[in-house]
Amino acid sequence: MNKPNFIFKAATPFIFCLLCSTISFAQTDPGIRAEPSFEAILQVITGSNDAAQKNNLPANLSNVTKNLRNNFSFSNYRLSNTYIGRIANTGNLEYKTVSSNFGQSLNSETPAFLEWSLGNLRNMLNANGQKTIQLQPFRFGARLPIVTAGLREESGKTNSVVNYESVGLNLQKLSLPENAPTLIGTLSAPKSDETIFLFLTVRPVE
Repeated sequence: MNKPNFIFKAATPFIFCLLCSTISFAQTDPGIRAEPSFEAILQVITGSNDAAQKNNLPANLSNVTKNLRNNFSFSNYRLSNTYIGRIANTGNLEYKTVSSNFGQSLNSETPAFLEWSLGNLRNMLNANGQKTIQLQPFRFGARLPIVTAGLREESGKTNSVVNYESVGLNLQKLSLPENAPTLIGTLSAPKSDETIFLFLTVRPVE
């Protein structure tokens, strides 16, 4: 008759230790600190010779204008769009959206789709002791509608056949200075006389 009591008494120390361990793990270790966070700011700039367009680069890109003009012959540079994402150190970011950067209206029946991502963000010091951001990888791409044919209905109406083709930039490993706009690549725009410039800035946030 006393066997259940004996088993309970024998198991009590084990249960007590298990509860203590659970409480201990549930408490926050004061030695563990959250990874620092960063804002990744991707600015898409379009260069052209269109006199009707006005230069409208934001203030943070004013210092890179001279470099653009020294390397490219466009008379006009304008900001097409800005994308922002927040990411912790060693984290990943993925962004997808419809886009008007490639000439398509956002309300079009055949919109363009844009996506960009960066992985394994790490903040570190370079060989000169300067704060540097390393990414592995960085990707920027778009799917653009291409009219390949037209089908005529019995009513005489012609419907376009549209296929989506991918364009973009893929960098397996990239380093850039912290909190400094950096030109990381160019893409041809739908208009043959325009070029798209990709500027990335990664800055720490509280």
